[in-house]
Amino acid sequence: MKNLTYLQATDYLDGCLVFGIKPGLSRIKKVIEILGYPKQKTDFIHIVGTNGKTSSAIITANILHSQGLKSGYHISPHITDYTERLWYCGNQIKKARFAKLLTDLFPVIEEVNSMDLEGPLTQFEIIAAMAFKLAVDEHLDVMVLEAGLGGRWDATNAVDSKVVGLTTVSLEHTDILGKTIKEISMEKSKVIKQNALVATLSRESKVLEVLKEQVLSTCSKLYLFGKDFCINHKKKMFLKGWEIDVSGVFSRYKDIVLPLTGNYQPQNLSLALVLSELYMDWKGFRIESDALKSGLKKLKVKGRFQIIKKDPVVIADTSHNPEGIKNFINNINENFYNKRKIIIFSVLKDKDYKRMLESIISLPDILILTSSNVQRSLPVDTLKEQYYKIVKDEKNHNIKKPSEVYIRDSIINSLNYALNIAARSDIICITGSITNLEKIV
Repeated sequence: MKNLTYLQATDYLDGCLVFGIKPGLSRIKKVIEILGYPKQKTDFIHIVGTNGKTSSAIITANILHSQGLKSGYHISPHITDYTERLWYCGNQIKKARFAKLLTDLFPVIEEVNSMDLEGPLTQFEIIAAMAFKLAVDEHLDVMVLEAGLGGRWDATNAVDSKVVGLTTVSLEHTDILGKTIKEISMEKSKVIKQNALVATLSRESKVLEVLKEQVLSTCSKLYLFGKDFCINHKKKMFLKGWEIDVSGVFSRYKDIVLPLTGNYQPQNLSLALVLSELYMDWKGFRIESDALKSGLKKLKVKGRFQIIKKDPVVIADTSHNPEGIKNFINNINENFYNKRKIIIFSVLKDKDYKRMLESIISLPDILILTSSNVQRSLPVDTLKEQYYKIVKDEKNHNIKKPSEVYIRDSIINSLNYALNIAARSDIICITGSITNLEKIV
């Protein structure tokens, strides 16, 4: 087959969105079988949870890279380009290499699709297969995998991971994962295989109960935040990030500068450090502190309370579920409580947009409702209708409401409008489901 261009590759992947989300491992396992990847030598670290997975995965891979290991990561979704999903040996994958990976996999994709294993490969499954192929082609020592949905039937669970991290658990995708925290935790815990090393940030009793059962049944070991590892001290450096002192499982790491501004990032760092420690200890090594500090200096995580402009301040934060929105609100109030706030909000239709909108209404002085303009986006008219239902509800009579509300057809147009009406002292925040910021971020 002739090599695909990057545009052809992304057009093909965009087209695969019509196949939706299909929990199950039969298709991705068949891809791996055809490729002969059971013989490959890359190790995997798996990160599951509701929020914090992307940041934790990126930090973990960067820590391991700082220690001289050939590391990579696979995350989802992307914000601007598909290439954001794959990173290895210190760099985001190039567009030409991304396209070549898909070109090389195309015959296998067609072969598996012809088998009718409950439908064609989904977009997520194809990109997961590209991640596995990248790991083998580059002879990576270790690849960090972010679960896309749940854990048990997620395409990233087609390989065994020696080390597993769980961030937090809240209600999400209840039509697929279950209606309760316990049911969802059970789905996520199934990435824990025999003799795994497991660390979690969760301190919720229902989550820990499920994890302990899975760890016991698989002869694995569990490390808890607040007990086996912790943050001793953290100092906020406003928009420059954090200075942190962390106790891991094997060592204490002082005076770490983390250039990420979100108030949840110190915990993500603590989890990433422990996952790195556990993996390196399994390999017979310890983390070298000076290399760690140096490796984190230029760390960036796109769309996670990311400052993309400073005059006025513009923040992009992909808070795509109710827990994420609460974290976002806390971040804004902690850093900008006395500023006029212009909030741009879009959401995907399969998210709990009613609860998200209810939470965010009292935050902005000016609210702009919009759409990400992808197939899964909630139409802005539906978002507008839901907004007015909430503000007219008698129980919300006393809550603070935006003084102005605007409707715009896209995030880009919303941002341009916000920049036109903002004073230099205002802050503009783009939040919710940010799936396309084009070249702004």
